[in-house]
Amino acid sequence: MSDKTADAPGFLTIFGFFFGISAVTIGGGYVMVPVIQRAVEKRGWIPENEFYDLFATAQSIPGPLALNTAVFVGRRIAGTRGFIAAFLGILLPPFASIIAVASALEVVGAWPPVRGFLDGAFAVVPGLTAALAFNMIRKRTWTPLRAVITVAGAVLIVVAAKWAVPVFFAVVLVAWLFERTKPC
Repeated sequence: MSDKTADAPGFLTIFGFFFGISAVTIGGGYVMVPVIQRAVEKRGWIPENEFYDLFATAQSIPGPLALNTAVFVGRRIAGTRGFIAAFLGILLPPFASIIAVASALEVVGAWPPVRGFLDGAFAVVPGLTAALAFNMIRKRTWTPLRAVITVAGAVLIVVAAKWAVPVFFAVVLVAWLFERTKPC
């Protein structure tokens, strides 16, 4: 990693990059992830397929998706300093916003323009999530076995209700075992 970090962007560049995305993106991790992906690819920091690998890893661990994705990307770009810069950059804007909004929401939350803005921002989230899912599905190398595991896993997770988390990890384990033992 030391060879990559020598030419990597500096702490403030990475911090500012993630701070800017976090400060202006409304809707949480599933909205931020496509913005992060396009921006790091455009800057030539990480190729698209490698980003999706990092994103998949970020999804597999507990915690906020945008934060997990940011720290994996930051670490990949610039090692430990990138990890720390991404962590602080992605975390500080929502922290400050929550403090500010909580203070003001009781006063302005019922105003029609504010309510309309919030409703409009909420309406965009499903479209951005669908676009991310579509791109990931399109870029994946599919085989019949992968398709069956993916569909069966999704159905099992939905049907499992309160057991969805253990079922998710069981599906991941089964998929991983098949990937290791058989060419999918």
